[in-house]
Amino acid sequence: MDHLVVIPHPTPISLQARSLRHDSVPDGAVGLGYYYDGHLIARSVVAAGAMDTIQSLLSEPVSVALAAREDEDGNIDGRFCLVLPMEADQAEQEGADEPWRDSVPAPPSEVDSSSGTATNGGGEPQFALLPIGNVIRPASERRHPEDVAHDAREMLDTLLTGGGRDAVQKAIDDRLKSI
Repeated sequence: MDHLVVIPHPTPISLQARSLRHDSVPDGAVGLGYYYDGHLIARSVVAAGAMDTIQSLLSEPVSVALAAREDEDGNIDGRFCLVLPMEADQAEQEGADEPWRDSVPAPPSEVDSSSGTATNGGGEPQFALLPIGNVIRPASERRHPEDVAHDAREMLDTLLTGGGRDAVQKAIDDRLKSI
């Protein structure tokens, strides 16, 4: 399947971001853990100077969504995202104030739809999706093999209720079970 499915959570949630230590975090960067209701729900790496901006974004409840797509093997690959509102004139002004943007090639359609802005052309609010973590569901664990949106909704609900598992640890556990 080639299309991206975006599943928004119906209400804003309070997230916290805290520094995480990990061997794979490059010098000059910070590993971040995003927590909801006491559960780690996403991890990412950001530039050291971005922590204040992230904390500012999360100072009030935020809207979140899961942007997901099915790969050729039936696995679901998703991005847990913050949904950030943008005003239409703000998006236009950013392009005008930054002439270098004209020299940047357009991103592939799947990136544009998951990190660009959305509008219906009628002056309604625009939104940007800011990915903060990856989420996967292997084909073998799908409950709705013919309905990516339904599986993605369950993935988002599972994540927000603390049922998510670290992918590396899950792979190790699955391997040990198979022995």
